[in-house]
Amino acid sequence: MNRLYTFIMLLGVIAVMQASDIEYTFNQPHGAWWTSPSKPELSLKLTNTGSKSEERTVTLTIVTDELKSEVYKFAQSATIAAGAETTIGFQFNLEPGFYHCIYTSGDSVLKEYNIGYEPECIVSLPDYQPDFKEFWVRARADLDSVAPEFSMERFPEQDSKLGKAYKVRMKSVKGEELTGYCVIPKKKGKYPAIINFMGYGSGPAYDFRPIYDGEFIYFQQSIRGQGFTIENNTHGEWMQENIADIENYYYRNAFMDVVRGVDFVYQMPEFDGKNLFAEGGSQGGALTMAATALDKRIVAAAPFIPFLSDYPKYLTMGLWSGDILKRGAAESGISKEQMLKNMTYFDMKNLCTLIEVPVLMGVGLQDAVCPPRTNFAGYNVIRSPKSFIIYPAKGHGVERPDWDNAHVNFFKQYMKK
Repeated sequence: MNRLYTFIMLLGVIAVMQASDIEYTFNQPHGAWWTSPSKPELSLKLTNTGSKSEERTVTLTIVTDELKSEVYKFAQSATIAAGAETTIGFQFNLEPGFYHCIYTSGDSVLKEYNIGYEPECIVSLPDYQPDFKEFWVRARADLDSVAPEFSMERFPEQDSKLGKAYKVRMKSVKGEELTGYCVIPKKKGKYPAIINFMGYGSGPAYDFRPIYDGEFIYFQQSIRGQGFTIENNTHGEWMQENIADIENYYYRNAFMDVVRGVDFVYQMPEFDGKNLFAEGGSQGGALTMAATALDKRIVAAAPFIPFLSDYPKYLTMGLWSGDILKRGAAESGISKEQMLKNMTYFDMKNLCTLIEVPVLMGVGLQDAVCPPRTNFAGYNVIRSPKSFIIYPAKGHGVERPDWDNAHVNFFKQYMKK
């Protein structure tokens, strides 16, 4: 198994804060996450910009990423002469995981941010049901029973420099009409393709990246009731729809929508017939993983900040998604335990056990929407070649254009001749 990782250093400095005549500069060696044998360490520089000596006590508190359990509490004092500076540091041991750091001085909170240690050693075991694979075979048979009715119409407003744009329509399970748009290189020929999936609750968006222009067919797909069809959404709060009934649950059908998107690309005359790649962020990251797990025609995948991974953590970490699930269960008259059992069919940490192709994952270390721990729940069960990039300063997102260059180069690495 090929395991690679990347970190973005950002010069190791994440913030400068002025408090009275003391300026605080926070340093994050190694991008604020470490692997063995490196030992976690943090430091900050105190600069006295005033005309008299100052004394400060700085406290560093480290808690688990669930913000519940205190792991360490350090305090250091320093006297800084006028016009001088001093650096104080903290070194400590951590178990594999992600943690939240809080710097304080007196009653003031100076800085808060996340750190990580050995993310590939975080364990969140798959918990799929005995009929997990058979469940998805049945879902695919349901999709195959629906005529796709693919159609395209010109969409010149979204033409790129080297490509022509088209609106796309197709049918999926339950006869639902899906929409999207694609950009096809103007120059005649056969091309590899990238399919992009959208975030939770996204409205119409056009995320074509210039780096694709003229080299790839680009297809951006909406799933039912979101994206280009959100104004006509009939599914309510998507995560809650039919939460008590796995055979009709929203994501059972939505995951078949993305497979139908793969069907669409494969019938395009401009497609080279062998090089289809998947990419997307947040819910789109989960859809990327689900499509790659459920359809073996995808050659490589690049999810970033993936959603829908490790549902039990959504409840214990107090995340907004956990609240949506709990309300949905209560309104549907099922227990929390039954709801979590139902969610095992749709959890990335279970679906990722089916992935057989290379994966590149992007992570925002400061992400409070899809926290890094949940990203790695799915990633760590993948047994095909994989790598990840952690962006230390990013929340729910990745650095552009770094991510664009990274995932396109990754796809080219696995291009079939």
